[in-house]
Amino acid sequence: MKINPAAGLALFSLLSATAFAQGTSLTRSEVAAIKAKLVTVQQAMGADPSGYLKEEEDFDLPTDSNPAQGGKFWPITSGISLRYTDRASAEGTANAEKAAEEFQAKYAAAAASGNVEALTKMIEDMQRAQAAAMAPAVKKEDMQVYVQFNQNPSVGIDPDAVVLEQPGVIALREKQASSETGSVTVYIDPVALKATQELSKIELRTADDGVSNKTGIFHVVIQTNGTVADLESWVKGFDFDAMLGVIDPR
Repeated sequence: MKINPAAGLALFSLLSATAFAQGTSLTRSEVAAIKAKLVTVQQAMGADPSGYLKEEEDFDLPTDSNPAQGGKFWPITSGISLRYTDRASAEGTANAEKAAEEFQAKYAAAAASGNVEALTKMIEDMQRAQAAAMAPAVKKEDMQVYVQFNQNPSVGIDPDAVVLEQPGVIALREKQASSETGSVTVYIDPVALKATQELSKIELRTADDGVSNKTGIFHVVIQTNGTVADLESWVKGFDFDAMLGVIDPR
């Protein structure tokens, strides 16, 4: 049987690509272990920020390792994104919808009984409730949060932008001059940030030739965007010991 050279080359390329994919694929238990660490960091952030309600949660999980040379690996990335909204507005909308449903049921019952006085009072009560719900209120800006494993940021440190620091942890604010919004970013790395007091920049890196742990977590970055005062208050309550606990030795 003759084999067309071009067809043979295509078959070889396909088999090679398949073998490579199979060789780099992570197992489900490995992915689950990474997700468990993301959940640990999320839980260490504590309850929802004061005045906010979690509205969205989205995990970004890896499926493959990143082989380097000599049996080592490049660190894999993963993360979770969260969005928080104004709690009063969200709960007010839900309460208004529930009240409207209850009103419809009570109104139908009162109408069936022919009680005109009761109907009039119910309508007045509903109108007052609607007016109160429409009264202007200060609504909090949405808060966006991104937890990222094994990103490699390089950031200069403005001494006046430091929100907090402790061994292995530093948080920096960035505020827009024309508003109260901005960001607070937390950097967690027990090696690069072992002593932060005199650092002029943040560089979170691993060895240039790779690492031996293909699913290892070596640093965490938590970026929060929204009203800076709320971000700072929330970040200061994080359990950083628990967050440092997800990081693997090098």
